[in-house]
Amino acid sequence: MARFIYIADTHLGADPMGYQMQEGHPEQLPVIVRALQDLIDATGGIDFVLHGGDMIDAASEAAISQAAEVFQVSVPTFLCLGNHDLTHERSLEMWLRLAPGFFPDGQPEYTIAVDSCAVHVAPNHWEAERPYYWGTRQEAHFRPEQIHWLSRSLAATRESVSFVATHSPGRGLPVEQTGLDEPHHAPPPAFQAELSSLAAGHPHLACVLGAHSHMNMRVQDGGVQYVTVSSLSEMPFECKLFEVDAGTVTLSTHTLAVCLDFAPRYNFDRTYVQGRPCDRAFISRGGVGG
Repeated sequence: MARFIYIADTHLGADPMGYQMQEGHPEQLPVIVRALQDLIDATGGIDFVLHGGDMIDAASEAAISQAAEVFQVSVPTFLCLGNHDLTHERSLEMWLRLAPGFFPDGQPEYTIAVDSCAVHVAPNHWEAERPYYWGTRQEAHFRPEQIHWLSRSLAATRESVSFVATHSPGRGLPVEQTGLDEPHHAPPPAFQAELSSLAAGHPHLACVLGAHSHMNMRVQDGGVQYVTVSSLSEMPFECKLFEVDAGTVTLSTHTLAVCLDFAPRYNFDRTYVQGRPCDRAFISRGGVGG
């Protein structure tokens, strides 16, 4: 069995968070990460933690060095770079030099393989002219070489239950969850089509992990689960646990608020952020939801 924890959008260094769906407390991240370690200890058998991006709020050598210190737990921690991680033109170089442990192959794209489970990490781009940099635009896309890498990596792990992890959500938050007139925080149609094409060519792709929206989401499309996680820095400080066993993927969502010694307010007008029971937990086999 493979087991890993998925977190995202911690925005270390923000004062305050410029975008938040619930009350955010990035200044409390050392305490929150200690509560995450308690969950790892209590659960047992966790192989790794994957951070879905926006680990920090703005890229600098000091912020990246601080992140490398704060996000230390008893299992390996990996990072899929988000837009806020890439605000400096030398962001990628700084991450690879100052926090190499987050990138197992020394590259921003890499595969984590554990016991018949493979997670292919490919941070999407934002600026067409400059890779691994975020200025002002939020036009999520993969570059052609990333599509080639993902296709090749997925083909190499066809015997494993496979995930693709990127920062942008793969789908918009469904209207059934929000009550709005259209999917919320949806990525560009071309980006959605790129993911659909990958899924069509690789039937063992069970799940696409995203972040960025600060909301829990689960959308099943074409036999693939599209999942996002709410911000670990925001009340009620949630993470996701994935368990993969004999071709079956089980997801559960865990709240760390009960383990913390401070009690932020919760905005009950935005309970859709946490999602419905079907958004927070599922059992799926072969990419087909149950």
